[in-house]
Order: sequence, then C-alpha cells, then structure tokens
Amino acid sequence: MESLALAVAIILAIVMFSGPLGILLTINPIWNATLKVPALWYARRILISLLAAVGIVFGFQVLFSGVPFMASIMVMSGMAFNMLAIKLEYQIGKFNKRKTPGTPGASEL
Repeated sequence: MESLALAVAIILAIVMFSGPLGILLTINPIWNATLKVPALWYARRILISLLAAVGIVFGFQVLFSGVPFMASIMVMSGMAFNMLAIKLEYQIGKFNKRKTPGTPGASEL
C-alpha cells in the first residue's frame, strides 16, 4: 500500500509542480538568456511543452478517477498553470512581443 501512496503522491506532484516550473522557464530573463544559444532555447521550449503535456494528461486522468473535491481543485489549478505556461511560451492570443524565432517578421536565431 505504501507504493500505491507513493505513486499517487508522485502523480499529484507532477500535476501540481509542472505548471509553475513551466511558467518559471518562460519569464523574460530565462527567455533572453536561452535565446543566445539556439540549442538551449529549443531544449527549453521542448521541456516546457513536455512538462505541460504530461501535467495536463495526468491531470485529466486524476480528475476522471473520482477524487475528492479539494484534490480536484488542486489538480485543476495545476492544469490551469500548465495551460498558462503553454500560452506564455507560444505567445497565443496576443501580439508576438518577444519576436519568437520561426515566425514571419521575427528575428531568426
């Protein structure tokens, strides 16, 4: 039973902490520091995308498993942070202020 509790704790930790970690990786100082090294910039972007994808998928699995109300609130907040991290990383829904490489009119790496 201890291993089951450990597995649940790991899954909840992934859901809860992948969003804030993704948001931390999208702040301007880290964004600008990684822009100088193209491989590092793409690795950061891939890491954010993978963290968010895993956090959202695990979040849906936990939500559909029938957890108590407070746990579902925590999972939904973690999923919201993951979606916010994706929105901040890919500049979805607003003008591309950061000049993301690979977009028309942006400075290339």
